[in-house]
Amino acid sequence: MITTNRRVALAAAAAVMLAWTGAGGSAADAVTVPDTIRVALFLDLGSKYQSTTPVVTLVSAGGLGLSWTGGQGQSDYPAAGGTVRFAVDAYRAMVLETEDFAAAQTVLKKIQAGSKAGFITKLTKKGKTVYQVTEGVYSSASAAQSALSKWATAAGGQKSLTPPFAAGPYAVEAGPYASAGEASAAAAQLGNAGFDAFVALKPSTGGAAYAVRVGQAASQAELSKVQAAVAAAGFSVLEPAAGTPYAVIRDDVTYTGSASASAPLYALPAAGGGVLQADIQGAGGIQVVERSKNKYRGSIQISVLNNNLAVVNVVGLEPYLYSVVGAEVGSSWPPEAQKAQAVAARSYALAGGVSYQIADVVDNTYSQAYNGLGSENANSIAGVDATAGEVMTYGGKIITAMFGASAGGVTADPLEYAGNAIPYYAGAVVSPDDGIQKGKLDWYRVALDSGTVGYIRSDLLADKGHKNEAGLSMLSVTADNAQVRPSPRVQNDVQPLASVDADTLVLSLGKTPEYTNNAWVEGPLAADKLLSTINAKLSDKNKIQGPLRTLEVSEAGASGRAVRLKANGTTVQLYGDSWRSALGGVKSTLFRIEETARATIAGADGAIREVPDGAGALQVLGADGAARSLDAAGGAIVMNGSGQARALSAAPQFIIAGTGYGHGLGMSQWGARGLAEQGYDYQRILQYYYKDIKIEKDGAS
Repeated sequence: MITTNRRVALAAAAAVMLAWTGAGGSAADAVTVPDTIRVALFLDLGSKYQSTTPVVTLVSAGGLGLSWTGGQGQSDYPAAGGTVRFAVDAYRAMVLETEDFAAAQTVLKKIQAGSKAGFITKLTKKGKTVYQVTEGVYSSASAAQSALSKWATAAGGQKSLTPPFAAGPYAVEAGPYASAGEASAAAAQLGNAGFDAFVALKPSTGGAAYAVRVGQAASQAELSKVQAAVAAAGFSVLEPAAGTPYAVIRDDVTYTGSASASAPLYALPAAGGGVLQADIQGAGGIQVVERSKNKYRGSIQISVLNNNLAVVNVVGLEPYLYSVVGAEVGSSWPPEAQKAQAVAARSYALAGGVSYQIADVVDNTYSQAYNGLGSENANSIAGVDATAGEVMTYGGKIITAMFGASAGGVTADPLEYAGNAIPYYAGAVVSPDDGIQKGKLDWYRVALDSGTVGYIRSDLLADKGHKNEAGLSMLSVTADNAQVRPSPRVQNDVQPLASVDADTLVLSLGKTPEYTNNAWVEGPLAADKLLSTINAKLSDKNKIQGPLRTLEVSEAGASGRAVRLKANGTTVQLYGDSWRSALGGVKSTLFRIEETARATIAGADGAIREVPDGAGALQVLGADGAARSLDAAGGAIVMNGSGQARALSAAPQFIIAGTGYGHGLGMSQWGARGLAEQGYDYQRILQYYYKDIKIEKDGAS
């Protein structure tokens, strides 16, 4: 399951700005549900959203058709094996030019150890095949020149046919040519004359148009020299108009790793404004190698935005949801839960319109999880098809139907999350999320004689009536090599704290559910790290003055979620999911904090002392009557007046235990499953989590 860690970050900002008047049943225009949706796979919108790559590789076994959007001609340039690559025609460090492909590969590997933007381009010059090794996709000549200095040692003494230089997007053009074949022949002639010459695809209302771009200059002055040299060699070339769309096609052997198996790399200018669209020529989807090798339905559009590649999947709305529902909920979940997820996801996707400048949504949890064909399954498809076109509306408008993995037993109130009322959320309602806990064993938090405190699974312990000197319950280990874990779960990549054999007695500090997305515990967390993560969310004037000694929930909302905390006795307020990241990435804000160093202690003289108080070492009197310094011991097990025991640490640490995973606002996915298992249909499930909403299909209730 994919939860909504980041989805809420953007939606919260929108929610805070909403102002509501009127009731949910007010008259409005009929809702329109579009047939397609634009999903950004890579996009650079600066501080709002950024997911970038220096190159994109598209693969389709049946071949790819490539055209400019707007019907301005389809490329007939060969795409060997259905593989096409894309990059920005930007500034680069030209590190090596050689006839030795093995030498080029050696240099490329050195570059790839520190950069994702290493390339080998194959071209013909003076009748010979040469390989140019470049690094980078830079927005300025100075940046490329700096990179050239950095990568100078990568050549490792390899002899370069051309001295290394900062390459750029300035070029002169020959043509136009009616076909890729004619342009290729012209490029070969220019190459045999010693020039860097590449076929270029250009938009044309009369069909595909081709040119040959000559030179890779980094400035206008350098370009003038190239133009003069080309003219002196007897070729007719012109300087293209600035801002004209094009795609220079380089014979790329980076991806294939073979001199005999290349792929065309289409490099688009940073300011050209053109958009290339790739479509499959047969069955199956288009694989985007740099996006976890996911395969996608529909078309892939490539452009340049803010000097970076923008990659957008244009796909049917319902097929998009096949993947979203498959990624968001389990394939074996009840059909009604699948349908509820489909309607919620469809509503969420459409509520914001074109939220990402050239895309409606992105493919991760800033919007909702979308992994293409790989996430689809028969049940997700059935759930989407059964609710095709259906959305939730309030006041005639599609709602931003937020949802999360687990509400932890009760959904969030909008005031807790956004600081203001959002009328279509049924806040603080009981949610049957405990299905995730079924089949899981409880764990005991225990203390060993060595002072180690950790967790042992309940099936490895038995209560045989043993007590220690203080009368506290001692549990008996029932198996050899029982692992004491730092968290109430088995983590193969985390070493146990200790192991104990059968018949060992351990002190019980209480029982807790196994760590899941519905019940969890984090810590002990170091005070200095928590201070750093909390202060990172606060303005300079509101930062906590360290060191962090105490941290407690001072105010909770209607659902019990933390709204305000006190740090060192001073109130700290953040909204919504900000607390989750401020506390190091806890799963929800429905939590409690155990302050491991905090206690109220009555001394032998009857004086009351609150610790930690910075007043020096604390002396602890053990059950054996011996006194010792808590600082020296590092910790102790203490018992309160009610006979309950807990671990007391010398230095402040914090254990955060809670329920739920996600913001808790709107539909709980595990709760929807629980309701479906109780016999709720998808409409009742949605009306349980969202109030006063209508379920409409193209305006029809």
